[in-house]
Amino acid sequence: MKKPVVVVLLIIVLLAALGGGWMWYQSRQETALTLYGNVDIRTVNLSFRVGGRLASLAVDEGDAITAGQQLGTIDKAPYQNALLQAEANVSTARAKYELASAGYRDEEIAQAAAAVKQAQAAFDYAQNFWQRQQGLWKSRTVSANDLENARSSRDQAQATLKSAQDKLASTAPATARRKLRRRKRALNRQKRRLLRRSWIYRIPSLSPRRMVPC
Repeated sequence: MKKPVVVVLLIIVLLAALGGGWMWYQSRQETALTLYGNVDIRTVNLSFRVGGRLASLAVDEGDAITAGQQLGTIDKAPYQNALLQAEANVSTARAKYELASAGYRDEEIAQAAAAVKQAQAAFDYAQNFWQRQQGLWKSRTVSANDLENARSSRDQAQATLKSAQDKLASTAPATARRKLRRRKRALNRQKRRLLRRSWIYRIPSLSPRRMVPC
């Protein structure tokens, strides 16, 4: 008679223990965990890939940010002006290259040759006149000012002749080919500069590529 009573008591005690354990577990789940201590903050220095004046800042200290979010922008005006200048330089270089590619016409070559003859005649006259003035200066027939004017005229006529000769020489096939190569190199240089300016103009904003956890 005593054995069934003991079994019943054990079952009641076991159920009471299970119930108490479940209630304790539930109370632990509903209670917030409170911890005390210091949080280490990691500082990340960000900067633009190009220099410039800061135009806008979209975040403030303590704001939460995400990877790829735009944080700020710099003034675009200097880079936009540089881009426009680079485009103009490419246009100028292309026009010079196309002109060199077209070559010289027969009329242009004839005009250059005639200009050389004319400049040569003017130089010969100025040279002879200066030499006569030198002889007269020795006998003090002319003034020093007259002699200096004759020398200046001779020098100017010589410079004009040199310029005409250089232009005529540029019409030669070999010279024209060298000039064409120079124009092509100049055009390629301006294109590379334009490409760099275009790349710089497209990166006026500041944004983190990836976030590093603290």
